[in-house]
Amino acid sequence: TTYGLALDAGGYVTAVEYATRISNNGEFIHAAPWSVAQQGLSNVSHGCINLAPERAAWFFEFSQVGDVVEVVNGGPMLGPVDGDIYDWAIPWETWVQGSALN
Repeated sequence: TTYGLALDAGGYVTAVEYATRISNNGEFIHAAPWSVAQQGLSNVSHGCINLAPERAAWFFEFSQVGDVVEVVNGGPMLGPVDGDIYDWAIPWETWVQGSALN
């Protein structure tokens, strides 16, 4: 289902193939044959990264736990409310200022 939304609150269920979780906040990379023509040109996703089925299959088989996924030009910048994925949005210079070694 839509992450964080009950079906009666506007959520939806869509079966997808080759879903690879990239965060604990509901973001996945998965096959989306319905949006192949728009992929890389328009934002037609509700937050996941849509791929053509053959590309999603490759990524699903190739990727490993811990691999970093960098999303470029993906929309609004993350903030503290985004939880665990926000750590990756903080510039290194800012991150080390909070270090115990600083």
